[in-house]
Amino acid sequence: MAESNVLAMTVTMIVLSIVSFGFMLLRFYSKYLTRAMLGLDDIVLALSWTLHLVFVIISIISTRYGLGSHLDDIDLTLLPRLLKLLPIAQFFAVISVAVSKSSFILTLLRLVQKGWQKAVLWFMLATVNGSLLSISIVQFFQCSEPPTPGCVPGNQVIALGVFAAAYSAAVDLVLVVFPSLVIWSLQMRQREKLGIIISMSLGVVAGVVGIYKSTTIPNVSRSVDFAYGTAIVLIWLVAEVCSTIIAASIPFYRPLLRHVASRTGKSGTESYALGSRRRDGHSRIGSQTDLKSGIEFDDNSDKGILGAPSRIVRKTNITVEYENHDQARRAGQRQGHRDVF
Repeated sequence: MAESNVLAMTVTMIVLSIVSFGFMLLRFYSKYLTRAMLGLDDIVLALSWTLHLVFVIISIISTRYGLGSHLDDIDLTLLPRLLKLLPIAQFFAVISVAVSKSSFILTLLRLVQKGWQKAVLWFMLATVNGSLLSISIVQFFQCSEPPTPGCVPGNQVIALGVFAAAYSAAVDLVLVVFPSLVIWSLQMRQREKLGIIISMSLGVVAGVVGIYKSTTIPNVSRSVDFAYGTAIVLIWLVAEVCSTIIAASIPFYRPLLRHVASRTGKSGTESYALGSRRRDGHSRIGSQTDLKSGIEFDDNSDKGILGAPSRIVRKTNITVEYENHDQARRAGQRQGHRDVF
């Protein structure tokens, strides 16, 4: 059997897609535990995985027409079909990269407070989507042999592709800094702050993958054995999208971890919103300070991570027991009363 990248590409795509889907589902389940409504960033993240899935399906189908194989091992009559499918697969791949990064930026936009931070995030949101959308469309108009009127020369398409990939990686590295600027001012324990900052900084993996991917594009695009080399680029595209989805999902696991800890008996409280719940099932509010930080000063609390503020609702039943001593003396006995407010 001739050497090929078909098996490596197929297995990598399937495994990473399943893993990233699992991480995304855990993010949604964690928000379900807090009874928080899904936000725009959640919807955008789900859209990015769906676009990614379309890309994976088209790529695997394309292996039947030579993707991942050396040119000498491909039936040349299948090349026209491969040349039609590849741009479509790459279109969905690039768009899924842009949408996944958009989800992470939208999450940060819910957390930042300062104007310059919002401006920087909006700038990155617009430019990274603009650059990636441009290359995903321009590739359809790349000149072939013989060139058609109005087509874009191959060197220009390659240059735009390298720029878009490199800029996308640079955005990932810049976004690594933002969690420390935002999370550190939230009202939570220092250990939890560090955990969230580290988890939200996992986007550095996507940045490193994107940098390496951008270095492979020129060689693959100019290679005669493009079908074999393109499979390697697509593997790195899958890794970039899935690592972004995973990095965008992990910061939302805090309620899920508390839930698991309470179930396994490793924590004495089960806390998701304003109060906590003891093992005996009775609700408790820790202190007046906790109550104020949950309502009046919620802009500096977990609200931005856990969900919409309008969905934080608490109902408290207060039971008061007392004894009527005057009546007890007149009746010669003591009688207890209970009022529920």
